[in-house]
Amino acid sequence: MDRINNLKSLIFDKKETYFLFITLFGYILAYIDPFEVKNIPHFINLSLRGGIMISSVFFIINNFKIVKERKFVIISFLLFYGFYLIKTWYTFQNFYFIPSTFEEFKESFYYFGLIVIPLPVIALLSLDYQKVDFKQFCKIVLWFFLIILTINVLFIKKLGGNRSGIFRSYYILTGHYGLSSVLVGLFSYLFLKKKQKIYLLAIILGAIPMFFSAARSPVLALFVVFLVFLILKNEKKYWAYSLITVILSIILLFVIYKSGLGDNIVFFKRINEAIFERDASGRSYYLNKGIDIFINNPWLGGRVLFEDGMYPHNLFVDVLMSTGLVGMILFIIYFKFVAQSFIKVLKNNKKYKEGGILAFFFLQYFILAQTSGNIYSSFEFWYFGAAVIGLGYINLTNEEIKSSDSRGYTAGDH
Repeated sequence: MDRINNLKSLIFDKKETYFLFITLFGYILAYIDPFEVKNIPHFINLSLRGGIMISSVFFIINNFKIVKERKFVIISFLLFYGFYLIKTWYTFQNFYFIPSTFEEFKESFYYFGLIVIPLPVIALLSLDYQKVDFKQFCKIVLWFFLIILTINVLFIKKLGGNRSGIFRSYYILTGHYGLSSVLVGLFSYLFLKKKQKIYLLAIILGAIPMFFSAARSPVLALFVVFLVFLILKNEKKYWAYSLITVILSIILLFVIYKSGLGDNIVFFKRINEAIFERDASGRSYYLNKGIDIFINNPWLGGRVLFEDGMYPHNLFVDVLMSTGLVGMILFIIYFKFVAQSFIKVLKNNKKYKEGGILAFFFLQYFILAQTSGNIYSSFEFWYFGAAVIGLGYINLTNEEIKSSDSRGYTAGDH
């Protein structure tokens, strides 16, 4: 009985830490389906999303004082997102869609747009990040990816085979799961000065799904994040090593491209097509189509999705196409809070310690939203953006954030 009470006390004392992890990463569990069992993953997904919804309501009510303190950022989110929902309803009522695909992406919109995004985002915006044990959070994230990506390695059979490994999610997202593991390892090594081999293992295991997925978005995001790492570290040796690595990589890719050695390896084929042939897999067509819709409907925007359910594959163009200049103004008012907190975290990275990794998780999904995402399904962008805003509310004027104090809480005042 004592053990049960101690376990309850531990969970309750660190409820913010566990909620943050489950909300930001727990959904990945529902995409693990190595044996292609259809019912179990859907049950897990329903349980996870339902648990997150209920927890979100709990934290919003429990942190109502914080909700009132952060009312401007929450209202700015609701104004933009509410306007987008209205435009979506109008689009479904007044625009033509291909019948064979309409019901499918309509259900997808209702699932992501109404269930997955709004409440968890508000809960993350109103979470008390002073009570998050970021040291424990990083440990959980590290071991989470070590376990699932080790299992993933066992199910990858061949270079041209299943690009998603054990996951049933889209191959681009699988690449970003791997990138998250790489970021944990790199961040821990460069900023937390942790030299253990386990962090190297996290980088290696993360690189494997990035390679097999052959998605270009994670590679681009890694390049951008690592560039930010270099700017923050600002040490000549890191700049020199990185420059040499980039030059050698480009030479190697060019040799592989010209010789045809990588024609049967999806990763090299797609990367080389992007670099040397400027092949964006049809994204330019959708991007230009979205811009045309905005030009014809500059103030309130036009339809929120194309006839086939596709979108511009760029979040900012998506905002303009769907909601026009009015929506873009509302979006910028909200996104200003994200940008300000993001810059604050980068400038005070040493003080934020483990908590600073949230900014880099956000950055990778920000890149994804500019290359493959849209408003209603890019919940990672909304989640991590809200988490970065919440992190930015921590006061750094008196003392540095501690990984955890005797209660497992972080230091500082709002």
